[in-house]
Amino acid sequence: MSDDDPPDVPGPALGSDDLDEFVRGQASRRALHPVRAVLAVAALVAVSWILIPTTDELVFHFSQQHVPLDVGDVTGVDLSRIPDGTWLRASVILGNKAAEIPEWRTGSLRFGPIEVREVVGAPLFVELSRKTHPSLGPFSQSDVEGRLVSFGPGSELAEVRAYFNRDLRTPVPTTARALILDERPGGMSLYLGAWIAGVALVVLSLTSIVRRLLRQRPAADAR
Repeated sequence: MSDDDPPDVPGPALGSDDLDEFVRGQASRRALHPVRAVLAVAALVAVSWILIPTTDELVFHFSQQHVPLDVGDVTGVDLSRIPDGTWLRASVILGNKAAEIPEWRTGSLRFGPIEVREVVGAPLFVELSRKTHPSLGPFSQSDVEGRLVSFGPGSELAEVRAYFNRDLRTPVPTTARALILDERPGGMSLYLGAWIAGVALVVLSLTSIVRRLLRQRPAADAR
């Protein structure tokens, strides 16, 4: 070392207290942030609230029914004997009373304007998209096809049913059914994609929390 080089000055020794403080600082950086936990819980709640009511649509997507059950003129059919989730085709005459769902239809991934219209001569109501079926109006006769579901007091369409009873003065029997047009086995890819994305979001959120907690454990043991 030449005379011009500055002398080596040893740094301050790292005591045990300093080491403990350093370890605590590193542990705090790895600690689970409350915002991360809140976001994970929010994702779980949102996915559950939106997707769990659509389980019937997802199951219907994988239905093994290859052709619709064609009942012909629906006025002579006992619909109560046909299970929910049946792919059904029927000849109907639509009535002049209907309810409109302008936005999101609860329990589904269907968005408005959606119309639920009575069928003349049968305890059946047809749910249709006004954009897809602009010609289906009062007293129109048509062959319709879709997924048969309950229209009872405890169904997803309970609010619409109550509207018919209360506001339109149309008594609806407890055994009434609804036909959701344009739904068919193998054609519910929107629900399949939503379930895959929702489950992936929940898994990634929970995995992130678990990894952060596992990283935090060694730091806690070091103290």
